Parts: sequence; structure tokens; C-alpha cells
Amino acid sequence: MRHSLYKYYDKQQWANAFLDGKLRFRSLSYFRDYEDEQIRGDKNEGKMIFNPEGGLVLNNQTQGFTSTIPWSFTATVLLEEIFVFCLSRSFTQELRERFNAVTCVEIFDIKTFCSRLESALPAVATFPGKPGRTRIGQTVEYYEETNNCNPTWACPDMIAALKFKTFAWQDEYRMVFSLTNALAFENAQYALVRNGTSQQPKPAEHQHYDLKAGNLHDICRIHEFERQTEVGSAPAITDSQQ
Repeated sequence: MRHSLYKYYDKQQWANAFLDGKLRFRSLSYFRDYEDEQIRGDKNEGKMIFNPEGGLVLNNQTQGFTSTIPWSFTATVLLEEIFVFCLSRSFTQELRERFNAVTCVEIFDIKTFCSRLESALPAVATFPGKPGRTRIGQTVEYYEETNNCNPTWACPDMIAALKFKTFAWQDEYRMVFSLTNALAFENAQYALVRNGTSQQPKPAEHQHYDLKAGNLHDICRIHEFERQTEVGSAPAITDSQQ
């Protein structure tokens, strides 16, 4: 695990709320439906797609033959029941520009940060990982749809921290939890999909969870970005210990 995590904000008020321990977790479906040219939004959020080169091989064990079809295999988690809070493991000019950030919160004590979040959640909250080794913090894995899908297809907790490699520039680390059994083994919807696409209905209202973790000033610092005066010029950065 790296020494720090970073949360970029386009408004100072959200950074201040973060430092006060007020974090809004969003459902995976919120990010699936978020429309911003696939910056924060990801139309495949909460879904694993397996689309091997040459097609999907099906084995008919009863009749003893195999066939190849030009379809994809998808595994989709219970999107409204898994909540995430997204951060980055990198502090870069690209992230600042893509997120249109005016400030960034750096969390320099990740272990304490995760512990405070877990402690602030109800006792019924579940986290990704193997029994006895679960934790709220997850490094996002970036993949190609031609990658081997084992064992990811059966593990909703892994899918919840899975994104296509086109998002690798985010270098994301996310906090993940559920208040149901949505992270349990094989608790997902499985389908064979033509052309690798499928449509799911959007909820009338996306779920969220407002977590109150208490004062976080002692494990964070603020980076404030001055407005650029010339196109392409690097931003000036001022650090303030909070």
C-alpha cells in the first residue's frame, strides 16, 4: 500500500466536509449512470465482461461437444446495494485537470483512515475479502475484456473494484461496503450477451450512504490549486497542514 491517498474536489466546501469526516458513499449504479464523458462515470461499473478473442467457447458435457459463439459472458453485481467512495493513489497534474479540481485532500495515514470508516459503519456492514480478512479499502484492478475471467466472475467483491484499462489513468483506490449480502460469493447476475453489450434499467433514485467518521484533520492535509493563468501552464500548489 502506498503512503498516501488523494481525493480531488472541484469545490472547497466538499474538501472541508471531508476533513470533518462527512463522506457520501454512492451506489455503483450511480457511477454507471453518471454522464460526464466517462471521467467519473463508467457505463460498465459493477460489471465484469469476458469477451475472448475468437468468441466464447461453450462446452456441452452431456452431448460431448464444444462450440464457439460471438457473444460475451457478463457478471453484474447488485449495483444498488454496494456503496463506494473513490480516491486515487496518485497526485498528478492529469488528475487535477481531468477532475477540474481546485483542491485535493491527501490522506497520509491510510490504516487509521480505513479503521475509522469501518468503525463508523453499522455492525451489519460487510467488506470485500476472504472471511476473517475483509477490509473496506480496495485497490482497483484494471483489465481487458479478453482477460481470463476466473475467479473474478464469481466474486462480487472483486467486481466492485474492477474497471477497464481505459480508466487506468485514475490509479483508483476505493472504499467498498454493503449493508446486505451483495458482496457474497456468486451473488451476481450472469448473462450471455450478443456484441458484448446489455442494457439495465436505471433506478428512479440512486441510493447513497452518508458516513460520519469524525474529525480527520489529524491524518490529512490539503493541497490547494491556484487557477492557471495561461493555457498549458502548470498549477501552483500550496500545502496547508490541517
